[in-house]
Amino acid sequence: MKVSLRVEIHMPEPDSSSTSAQNSVETGACEHSIYNAVFEELQQRIRQGDWVPGERMPSIKQLAKELHIGTGSMREALRSLQSIGLVKIEHGSGVYIIGARPATELSSHFENVGAGLRMALAETRLVLEPELAALAAQRGTDEELLEIEALVPKMDKEAQLGDNFAELDVLFHRQIAQAARNPILYQVMKGVGDLFLESRRGILLNTNALLRALRYHTLIAEALRLRNAPQARLLMQGHMNSMLDEVLASEAAKLSNETRKEIP
Repeated sequence: MKVSLRVEIHMPEPDSSSTSAQNSVETGACEHSIYNAVFEELQQRIRQGDWVPGERMPSIKQLAKELHIGTGSMREALRSLQSIGLVKIEHGSGVYIIGARPATELSSHFENVGAGLRMALAETRLVLEPELAALAAQRGTDEELLEIEALVPKMDKEAQLGDNFAELDVLFHRQIAQAARNPILYQVMKGVGDLFLESRRGILLNTNALLRALRYHTLIAEALRLRNAPQARLLMQGHMNSMLDEVLASEAAKLSNETRKEIP
C-alpha cells in the first residue's frame, strides 16, 4: 500500500536583526516539522504491517520520492525509527524492519504526548536514570562506556549544524540503561523510547536547553569512563532536574500563549 504525503512549510521572511543562532533554531524547527511528519507516517505503516520484520524497506531515494520530500529529511526520519527500535540501518545494505512493536508495549498506551504525560515521563526519568548511570559506571564493559562517550562529539556536530540531536539523545540514555545490566529497568527505558523522543524533540529546539544537555552528556560520559559511580549518579540527577525544569518552562510558555490568544 502506498501513501502519498506532502508536507508544506511556510516560513516568514527573515528579520535582519536575528542572530545566526536564532536562524539555526528556526531552520531546525522547519526541518523538524518535515521529518517528524514523515516519521509518524512510516511508524504507522510499519505498525499496520506494510513491511514485516526482516524485510528490507525501499531505498531512501524511493521513499523520499514517494512521500515528496528530500532525502535528508527521509534519513532523519529513518534514524528516528532506528532510535526507538523499529528499524535497523545497515550501511551499504539498506534499512531493515526489526519489529512492529507489540500493543502491550508501555508507550502504545499513550496516543498523544501532552503536558501531563511529559511531566510524568520527566519524573519517571528523575527517579530511574541517576541509579542507571551509577550502575553503568560499575557494570558496563569498557567497550560500552567508550561507545557512550563516542556519541558526545556526534551530538556536538549536530548542534553546530543547527540540529537538535534528539535521536542521539535517546540513544545515549538507552545505551547507559543497557550498560547498567538490569533487564527490567532497560525494558522500561526502551518501552518509553518514542515518548522520550517526541518530548526531547520539542525541548531541544531551545538553544539553551540543547547546550545544557550537551554539557551534561559530556560530563556524564567522562564519569562513566572513569567508573566514578557517585559522580555519574550526581550528574545524571542534575541533568534530569534540568530537564524537568525545561518541561515546566515549556508548558508554562504554551499556557501563556494560549491565554493570550483567548483574550480578545
